[in-house]
Amino acid sequence: MHLDFGLIAANNGWAMAIAGAIIVILGLTTLSFIISQLHKIIALFEQKQITPEPATPACCTDHGEADIDFLNDLDASARLYQVLSDDLGNSFDIAKLYQRSHRDQLPHPHITIRALRETGYLIPQGDGRFSWKND
Repeated sequence: MHLDFGLIAANNGWAMAIAGAIIVILGLTTLSFIISQLHKIIALFEQKQITPEPATPACCTDHGEADIDFLNDLDASARLYQVLSDDLGNSFDIAKLYQRSHRDQLPHPHITIRALRETGYLIPQGDGRFSWKND
C-alpha cells in the first residue's frame, strides 16, 4: 500500500480536509449552544398569556353595590341582577343572564341565580325563560 500525499496536495485535498473539520466543529459548537439555550426557547412557547387584572364590574360601580354579600343578601343581589337583565325584556332567557353575570365578573353567578330561583325572585315562564317577581 502506497500513500501518495502529492496527489492530495495537487487536488486541494488538504484545504478541503481543513474546511470540513472547521464546518464540523462550527456545527457542533452551534448545536451545543442551541441545546444549552433550549430551556429558554421552550419557555417562550409555553409562556402563558398574562391576563390583565380584571376590572371592577361596571354594574357594581354604577350603582354603588360593590360590597354585596351575594349569598346572604338576596334583596341586593336581586336588584343587581335586575339591572343586568333590564334590556332583556320582561321575560328573558336564563342563559343570557348567566352570560352577563360572567361578563361582569359577578361572584358565584350559578349559586346566586339558583338562590334567586328558589326564593321566588325569578319566576319560571317555561322553555328556559324567566321573569322577575313583581313587588
